[in-house]
Amino acid sequence: MFAAVIGITSFNANAQGLEIGGGLGTMYATGDVTRGMELGELGLAGQLFIRYNLSNVVSVRGTGLIGGISGDDETNPIDPFAEKRDFSFFRTNYEASAVIEYNFLDYKERNSIINFSPYFFIGGGLSATSNKNSEEDYRRIQPVIPFGVGVKYRLTKQWNLEFEFGARKTFYDGLDKLSGVPNPNKLQPRYGNELDNDWYYFAGISVSYTFYSIPCPFNSY
Repeated sequence: MFAAVIGITSFNANAQGLEIGGGLGTMYATGDVTRGMELGELGLAGQLFIRYNLSNVVSVRGTGLIGGISGDDETNPIDPFAEKRDFSFFRTNYEASAVIEYNFLDYKERNSIINFSPYFFIGGGLSATSNKNSEEDYRRIQPVIPFGVGVKYRLTKQWNLEFEFGARKTFYDGLDKLSGVPNPNKLQPRYGNELDNDWYYFAGISVSYTFYSIPCPFNSY
């Protein structure tokens, strides 16, 4: 996927080059078990990415992301159905994605007094999960739509600092290992709402390094 992102761009001497970076943050999921963000269910996550700046305001980025997601019905004590179901899960989530970024400020301009910019991103990707603590097989590769916002800071000419929050729209209900079909092998069927697809989210901080293009000298003689 990284090669595809680079292949759709053309290198030129005026662009501010290729960037590579990585960062750490947290990942969590919402679905039948977890309806909102619970601090105790935030998992550690990390990412590596490669970015090419088409201009000072538009970039394309390919990202590899990995993180832990979990949920527990005990976090919903006011829900009698969740209390009776008494279900919990933990799994590792993997993602490969390609997105387009738009910087709202031209913070990369050499003479600019601004060294930061908020940005928005949207794209597409594939997600896969481990199958820990589950009798069912949800280890399927699924399409996702990543989108979100962030802020980029230009620390130096080469080094950048970024804060980002992004959501991932999925198209299935098995991320938390619960689907709309009861399991007849269990004494108490554990299932959720098959019409309500799951989501997962990533928030983190990253550092990137920019490789500037160096124009070739021109000798007229």
